[in-house]
Amino acid sequence: MAAEQKTKAEIVEVIPISIDQPLFTLYQAWYIKGRLCGWESFRRNRFLQPKGGLYDGDVGGKGVFTNKTIREWITLMDGDMDAYHRRYKTGAKPRNKVRKRLTAKA
Repeated sequence: MAAEQKTKAEIVEVIPISIDQPLFTLYQAWYIKGRLCGWESFRRNRFLQPKGGLYDGDVGGKGVFTNKTIREWITLMDGDMDAYHRRYKTGAKPRNKVRKRLTAKA
């Protein structure tokens, strides 16, 4: 019998993510922020990611963000994202849908 393949969501349910852990992968960052958009949309859009997808370091060949980075990023509202990316000089730009939503609120 073939071994069962678990999805990332199933694994996360078994191994809970805590805001107090020292390092986060991109998937964990998305999960802890509340999964407000789909994983694929989040993964492909650097504007939505912590520090525009520029990792703080690597562990085991995977990019990770520090606790400090995640704590700052999860408190950001949509309107704060432009200033956030300018401060860290990420070069990340909002995609058209995000840009329209942000400018409609202003």
